[in-house]
Amino acid sequence: MAAQPERDLVAGVIQLGNLLTRRLAPVFEKARVTPQQWAILSVLDQSGSPMSLASLARLMMVSKQNMTGMMARLEQLGFAERAGDPEDLRSSRVVLTRRGRSTVEKLRPAYEEWRSALGADLSERDLAVAAKTIEQLIAKLAD
Repeated sequence: MAAQPERDLVAGVIQLGNLLTRRLAPVFEKARVTPQQWAILSVLDQSGSPMSLASLARLMMVSKQNMTGMMARLEQLGFAERAGDPEDLRSSRVVLTRRGRSTVEKLRPAYEEWRSALGADLSERDLAVAAKTIEQLIAKLAD
């Protein structure tokens, strides 16, 4: 049996992200929501108040242009809507629609179950160490 080549950290993180996205997709398939869309809907749901596109883009760690495209798709699907920002006429605020909120409520239990199963074979300590390491990497790269 040939030895596996060592993966560098960056390649491993990218592969992990791709694998998680591929494995998570079936959880949202019936609702026709992608894992990326779920992440945005979840952030909007947790915020509880309208968010600027720029704030949402920062939280999701994508460019504002990328977020604008993703938001346009969520608006087409009827999950979110944009409204003008009364404090800054150049920007807009994003909120979940009733349909978006209902979709999040319907999908959250399946997502939580999937997420729990993902770490079922790992100890709480191992999960905490992994989460802390990921947070540190994100913080370092986000600077």
